[in-house]
Amino acid sequence: MRIFLVTGAVLAGLLVAASPALADTWHWGPVKSADGKGRVTNGKIVGTAAGLKITGRLHDATAGGSCSWVRFRYLTDRGKTVYKSYKTCKAGWSAVTLKTDHVLSVEARVCRGTATAVTGRCSAYEGVWAQGG
Repeated sequence: MRIFLVTGAVLAGLLVAASPALADTWHWGPVKSADGKGRVTNGKIVGTAAGLKITGRLHDATAGGSCSWVRFRYLTDRGKTVYKSYKTCKAGWSAVTLKTDHVLSVEARVCRGTATAVTGRCSAYEGVWAQGG
């Protein structure tokens, strides 16, 4: 009886150790604006059953009048390119969260702008995530 209990405990331990994590996680960034006054860091991507949850911290190094923007560009599994932008107009850090359906790739760039629009000084798009690596 004792042998069966020990064997069962060892098998249970092996099964738990071999089971995959509930969600895969990747890291990305940092990305800086062309003038260096805006940046996004601490990028994290979590794969979910519904798609991806992409997070980061957007920083604006200036006070008053100008804003930092992060613009995501992603390609859906249906071949459509989608753009999503987030901004912060206060000096300091702001959390950014993008939730997508299933996608083939995600890229991000950081720009400078006003409270209503990007005005320039953008970085090039940098790869955040791509299916298959």
